[in-house]
Amino acid sequence: MNKKRKPLELYVHIPFCIRKCAYCDFVSGPGTKAMQKEYEEALLAEIDAAEETAESEVISVFFGGGTPSAVDAGMLARVMEKLRSKYVFSEDAEITLEANPGTFEQEKFKAYRQLGINRLSIGIQSFQQAKLEALGRIHNGDEAVRAAGMARNAGFDNF
Repeated sequence: MNKKRKPLELYVHIPFCIRKCAYCDFVSGPGTKAMQKEYEEALLAEIDAAEETAESEVISVFFGGGTPSAVDAGMLARVMEKLRSKYVFSEDAEITLEANPGTFEQEKFKAYRQLGINRLSIGIQSFQQAKLEALGRIHNGDEAVRAAGMARNAGFDNF
């Protein structure tokens, strides 16, 4: 972090998920590819319209939702590219992606790592099947364990 600049933390809401969880109070839900594309275009326009701040430096980006890992990695790549063109990033900025174990795909997570995401927030509410079913989660305990292994294999050591 450059001590001459003010720290800036960004939250990017990706409202799409596979299935809306009954306990979730966030603006989120399933969406078609067309809805995701429309949202992406609006999000990129919002970033363009945001105030530029040369005296600030991004130290953190958090992709939350919904389930950001449920969307195409290309969408997140375009958002990161737009953010990097708009703001100064700290060399050690923490870039986090919320991920549901039921959406893990090895190649997708390698792509996330390549675009600069260096931390995963993996939504594992439980490893017990009965509790996962009661919560309406789309994954089971074994998938949760596999998700951690896939994260490591993709190069993540912070999750």
